[in-house]
Amino acid sequence: MYVKNNQHLKIGKNNPLKMAAHKTASRKKRLLKHTKQNRPVPAWVIIRTHRNVRTNPKRRAWRRTDVNVG
Repeated sequence: MYVKNNQHLKIGKNNPLKMAAHKTASRKKRLLKHTKQNRPVPAWVIIRTHRNVRTNPKRRAWRRTDVNVG
């Protein structure tokens, strides 16, 4: 895994090595909820609102932002 600027040595919430391989069921459920929320606005909503609603304000990039699921 290529990591820029020795980020793998830093200890914090954005550490890629922090995530457990075996997750509990409740943690998986919370991760799944955030995965479902992270999708674009459907085309029919954009059409129905006459482009007043274009983007999803809860949209999240998997690498840039952290999901606080505990």
